[in-house]
Amino acid sequence: MRFVLVRPENGGNVGAAARALKNMGLGALWLVDPGPFDAAEARRLAHGATDVLRRAKHCATLDQALADCRWIVGTTRRAGRRRSAAWTPRAWAEAVRAAPDRRPLAVVFGPEADGLSAAELSRCHDLVCIPAHPAQPSLNLAQAVLVLAYEWYLVQGGASPAGVRRSGAAAVELEGLYAHLEAALLAVGFARPETLPAKMLAFRKLLGRSHLKSAEVRLVRGLCRQILWAVGARAGAIRRRGPV
Repeated sequence: MRFVLVRPENGGNVGAAARALKNMGLGALWLVDPGPFDAAEARRLAHGATDVLRRAKHCATLDQALADCRWIVGTTRRAGRRRSAAWTPRAWAEAVRAAPDRRPLAVVFGPEADGLSAAELSRCHDLVCIPAHPAQPSLNLAQAVLVLAYEWYLVQGGASPAGVRRSGAAAVELEGLYAHLEAALLAVGFARPETLPAKMLAFRKLLGRSHLKSAEVRLVRGLCRQILWAVGARAGAIRRRGPV
């Protein structure tokens, strides 16, 4: 399981997040486009987990951090129609234990100031929201990391999962499918450029719940190819026939 911090701004938070992961027997920390934070402060707050900090992987984009993942879970503190199905950390941890085949698993956290953007959240298959008092619903980044890592540790009973099978489709496969699906929807007129984002968000949610395997991704992409071929063939026939 990897914990992905997107555009972290504070070195202390990065270091404290590394410490939180090591507290719970985890160590895969990924940083996406981090700001120029204070490295000395990060090491100081890591305190005993500088090895996790040192091994942290740096990526320029979120796509790079998620390319091989089969399950992507985003964190959010905001409520709303699109986020109403967000899990609590405990429910999320139980779901993780129940689905050991959906690995690699990425848990994604947004920047301290405003969290993940709508576009970044749309890349996630599921969402987690940490319940908090409405007077102060926003947690510190490292605190949020600790809460999720702690809930995972509880359901594991202190042991790492074994016998993991890698059967789900990776994120890079799913993104290829979504691009293919976009082209097919536009080709048959099911969506227009101005309605495409909303249509694709609905399809992402639908297909994300299906936990597609690689073979199933190839099946749906085969359908998209056939749709695009049929539309092109029909257009070619009309051009050859000429005006009626």
